[in-house]
Amino acid sequence: MTDTAPPDVNALARGYGRAVYLAAYRVLGDAGQAEDVQQDVFLRLLEKPPTDVASWPAYLAAMATRQAIDRLRSRHRWRRLRPLWKAAEPEAADTVEADAEQAERARRLRDALARLKPQHAECFVLRHLHGMDTAAIARATGLTANHVGVCLHRAAQALESMLNDHARSAQEVL
Repeated sequence: MTDTAPPDVNALARGYGRAVYLAAYRVLGDAGQAEDVQQDVFLRLLEKPPTDVASWPAYLAAMATRQAIDRLRSRHRWRRLRPLWKAAEPEAADTVEADAEQAERARRLRDALARLKPQHAECFVLRHLHGMDTAAIARATGLTANHVGVCLHRAAQALESMLNDHARSAQEVL
């Protein structure tokens, strides 16, 4: 059963604010940006409240994921425009090699997600970072379950190709 009354955004923020933050953080890997997405999600609910939401947790997770992916894309575009010497992110001097490798893999995945088609990236993140099943993703995105399956398959293929290409390039440099 869907709720057709305007949502109580304050109650939603109290009840699901942490989940929205975590959904954004899983995509972005940055606490500050995840907080910005969290704030944007609830501001958008205030500005244009939906009236037909079957599941608020799924709806809010999808909304946070979309906005986080948009931020990744924007960040990716910005990096291409800046000179490489300005794009380098500072690293902590005491970082353990394994932590650095994990951070690099996460960065490559975020960059690859930013290059996917929006629906493919959204479905991939909802499945693999939020653990949603195909039916829940379909409800959250408004796609059919079959379309979600196609998006997941294409996202996996594209990510595998992008990440393998990067690995091959890195080995050639060595």
